This record gives sequence, C-alpha cells and structure tokens, in this order.
Amino acid sequence: MVNATVTPPPAETAPPPPSDHRLGLPSTVALVVGGIVGTGIFGIPAAVASYGWLTVPAFVIVGAGSIAIALAFAQLVRRTDRSGGPYRYADDAFGPFAGFLAAWTYWIQGWTGHATISVAGAGYLATLIGAGDGKGTTLALASIILVLPVLNNLIGTRSVGAAVLSTTIIKIAALALVAVVGLLTFDSGNVGHVTAHGGSVAHALPACCALLLFSFLGMEGAAVATDRVRAPHKNVPRAIVGGVIGVAVLYLAATLAVQGTLPQDTLAQSSAPFADAARELFGGDWAAKAMAAVAVLSALGSLNGWNMVNAEMVAGAARDGVFPEVAGTRDRRGIPVLALIVNAALAIVLIVANAAGDALSLFTTLALLSTFVYVFGYVLSVAAELLHALTDDTGTARISRPRVATAFIALAFAIWMAGAAGPSAVRAGTVLVLLGVVAYVLTRWRALRR
Repeated sequence: MVNATVTPPPAETAPPPPSDHRLGLPSTVALVVGGIVGTGIFGIPAAVASYGWLTVPAFVIVGAGSIAIALAFAQLVRRTDRSGGPYRYADDAFGPFAGFLAAWTYWIQGWTGHATISVAGAGYLATLIGAGDGKGTTLALASIILVLPVLNNLIGTRSVGAAVLSTTIIKIAALALVAVVGLLTFDSGNVGHVTAHGGSVAHALPACCALLLFSFLGMEGAAVATDRVRAPHKNVPRAIVGGVIGVAVLYLAATLAVQGTLPQDTLAQSSAPFADAARELFGGDWAAKAMAAVAVLSALGSLNGWNMVNAEMVAGAARDGVFPEVAGTRDRRGIPVLALIVNAALAIVLIVANAAGDALSLFTTLALLSTFVYVFGYVLSVAAELLHALTDDTGTARISRPRVATAFIALAFAIWMAGAAGPSAVRAGTVLVLLGVVAYVLTRWRALRR
C-alpha cells in the first residue's frame, strides 16, 4: 500500500538576516496595516451604500470577527518558528493535503484580490484623468494598474519595499483626514435606510458583512514572513492584533464620514466615493483629484507588496514539493518571474470574464469572490488553532477555555462569511478550490513516479 503522503527532501533556505536587520514592532505593525489597507476601503463606501445605517453594526461584527481571527493567528505564530502563515499552520495541524489546500486558496485569492484592487484603482484613475466609466475604459485602466506593479517586481525587491512604505503613509494620512473632516460635518440624513435585499435586515446584514470583510483581508501578512521579524513570537502577535484594531477604527470612521457627506443615492452610483466626498468636503475638483491620486497610489503600492508575497508563496510551495516544480522558476536574481506573470495573466482574464456593467458592479463581484476564497484559507488556519487549543503537544486533552472560545468564535465567523459571500461567489469559488484537488493529484502522481 502506497503511503498517503510523500515527504519532500529538506528545502535549502537562505539563513535569516542578522537580528539588527530584522523588522521591529513598529515596522511589523506597518507591514500588517499596509497589507490590510489596500484599495478595498476606497471602494467599500459605495458598495455598501444601499445598506445605509446597517453598515455600523456590520462593521462592529466584522471588526470583532477579524480581531478573533487575528488572536488565532497570534497563537499560531507563538506556536511555531516556521514561516509561511496559513500554508504552514494547516500543514502542521492536518497534514500535507490541508497544507496544499491552504497554499492553493492563498494563491487563488492572490490573483482574484489583485483583480479586485486593480478595478477599484481604475475607478479612481478614471476620475483623475477625466476618463469615462465605460466597460472598455475600466478594462484598460485596470490592466495598467495591474501590470505596472508586476513590472516593478521584476525590477527587484528593493523598489517594491520603497513603494509599499511610501504609499502606506500617504493612504493612511488621506483616510484619516477625510474621516476627521467628514465626521465634523456629518449629516445623518445622507446615510439612509436599508434598500438592499428588499430592505430585509436578516438578508442584508450577512451580505454587508461579507463586503466589509474584503477590506480587512491581509492581516496574516506578518505571519507569512516571521523569519524577517525580530522576536517574532512577541512582535508578530502584537502587530497583527494591534493592526486589526487600529484599522477597524479607521475604516469605520472613514466610511461613516463618506456616508454622511454624500446622499445615499449619489454614493450608490459612485465609482470613486472618497474622491466625490473630498470634492464636497474641501470644495473643488482639486480635492477630488488629489484623493483619486492617493487611491491610485494605494492600489499600486498594495499590488506591489501582494505580488511579491503571493509569488514568493507559490515559489516556496513549489520548493517544498507542494506545487509543481515549474511554478518555482526564478531568474538569476532569485525573482519568481513565472509566478508573477501567471498571476497577472489570470487576474486580467478574471476581469474580462466578469466585466459586465460598470466599475462598481465589477468591484463588488470580484470582492465577494476574493472574500470567499480567502476565508476558506482562514477556516483552515483557525481550525488548526482550535485543535491546538483543545490538546497539548502530546495529544492529550487539556482544554484552554479562553483559546477555545476565541478560536470557536473566529471559526464560526469565517464559516458564516463564506456562506454570506453570495451564491455566485460561492459557486465560482468552490469550483476554483476544487480544481486544487486535481492539481494535488497530479503533483502527488509526479512525486510517486520519482
């Protein structure tokens, strides 16, 4: 009988950088915050406009659920020295097949997320250059925003790091400015009532939460690269939990500010809600164009970082024998060129396949699909933490009640969000995930032949 798994030979890895060159707590917090704050938040106010005041309790639920997931990641980081994030956690707890599925879904959410970010950026780029909001314009501008970070990644890692750091500072400052000014001039009459799903709160609440969750995705970024952080068992958990809490407060304030600035009907039709809000708050097209420029920079900076992280995950999984060896192809400088190009190509195909209607509709469709696939990986990670909380290293039952409660809440929230993504996202996302089973069979077959 053939063994159920094939253990790859030990991978050759570069030694970790000297302690003085690793990230400290402030830099690690910036890494987490920069990973979460992409362009999702720049498109969310318009996507949830039809939910009116329901966005407030929805934000509270999503914030609490995200903190529970962050706490689960914090415990997982403390447990292992292995970098890799969700892929490593699932592999440690449930074996290679679960590890493969975590890696597979992380890869899928990479290019589905890239497509969503580029579409959100395209709406703001259209505002910045005065272009129309048609299908052709959206496709062209989204492709430009998608390809430029790939080219920057092909140049080298140093240019990626500089772009991510500078754009993170700019976008946080811009969001905070709109939040403060918008809340000072808040008009509650603009927020409106729930009009989505026929006004049914029971149906609208989970759908609203699923949309809001997209803007929180990426909290595990520091967990993927623990070997680049100083004292990771201490700094990474603090950064993940603190970063999620800080971002949750900023998101709620900024979204409410935009909702209180623009009438509900106007906001629901906007492809660049923060730019339209800036025009009203500061008086003039200059403010709208400035905010549009910030959102475009945010899209480019976010894609710079996530192209690097996702491509490195693919190359690392290929090195470990989890993905086909060809997926880990690198050039002479060590850059995973093939993974970068394939991710960009698949994202463009996804945009073209779903580009029916305006930019806002396309953003909503892709955001829900990306959320479903991403949450699938979260379920595996949180389930691993729940298992560890229920048992100790020897496998004997020794329950840590606070950890069990936190992990259970995080798992229930993640599963609820997977279903709340909607029929279309669940259907398409399930097919994409199940294709991973076919890929796993082929990878196992090649390994067994060797």
